Amino acid sequence: MKMSTKGRYAVRILLSIAHHQKTGPVPKKIIAGEEAISADYIEQIIVPLKNEGLVIGIRGVKGGFQLAKDPSQITIFDILCASEGNMRLVDCAHLDCRGRDKSKCAARPVWEGAFKVMKDYFSKITLRDLLDRVAQYEQSGTVSYTI
Repeated sequence: MKMSTKGRYAVRILLSIAHHQKTGPVPKKIIAGEEAISADYIEQIIVPLKNEGLVIGIRGVKGGFQLAKDPSQITIFDILCASEGNMRLVDCAHLDCRGRDKSKCAARPVWEGAFKVMKDYFSKITLRDLLDRVAQYEQSGTVSYTI
């Protein structure tokens, strides 16, 4: 399984916003320069994040983006679900079961278990955790890290 760039970039974009928003809304230009993501692609990724109430856009000369919640209340799972959509490994409702009883599918519990492990893992990590990691890198003088 490979996550798309949308999910990975969504995490990076929100982390960049969280990192810079103490001085006000974070312009798309700052995020684009810092993360090497085109402004157009940032806009595409931001829309579902806004729709899910994770980020707000502020218009105007001093506009930009701010988190809609405290970083400790936004999990990586929240971000991935907003940006990637359905995070399930397989969608049994759309599988071709050829009329078989889905409740008797031997493989279905495997996929559901894998999804639960993934959900539990990503639900335990918040933007605050990543911000703390960025602060550690900055204190240690680590030059190369991705926000």
